[in-house]
Amino acid sequence: MARLKEKHLPHRVDIVRLLGEGGEGELWSDPDTERPAYVEQKSRLVVDRRSTSSTSGQEITSTMFVVLLPTDDVQPRSRVTVFKGTPRERTAEVIDSAWFDYNARTPNHVELYLA
Repeated sequence: MARLKEKHLPHRVDIVRLLGEGGEGELWSDPDTERPAYVEQKSRLVVDRRSTSSTSGQEITSTMFVVLLPTDDVQPRSRVTVFKGTPRERTAEVIDSAWFDYNARTPNHVELYLA
C-alpha cells in the first residue's frame, strides 16, 4: 500500500482530538504536537459534519485545507493549530475530514477542512 511520505508534508500542525462526551462535558486528548502536514489557506464551500452543531449538514465556508498522514486521522470538531509561531498562527475546528485509502500505487492520506 502506498503511503504519503512525511518528506512531502512541509508544515507542522498541533492536533487536539475530540474523544467524546462525558458526564462533565466534552473530553479532549492531550495535544499531539508537530505533526507533518500540508496546509493551504484557501476558501472552499463544504458540508458541516460537526455532529452537535446547530448548522450540521449545511454548507459553510472552510478557510483552511490540511493534508495529513493516515496515522493522524482527525474527526470533525477536533482542533488543529496551523502556522504555529508565525503571524498567521491560528487554532480552528475541523468542519469535515476525508480518508483516502487508494490502491497500492497511489498515496493514502487524510484531508481536513477547518473553520
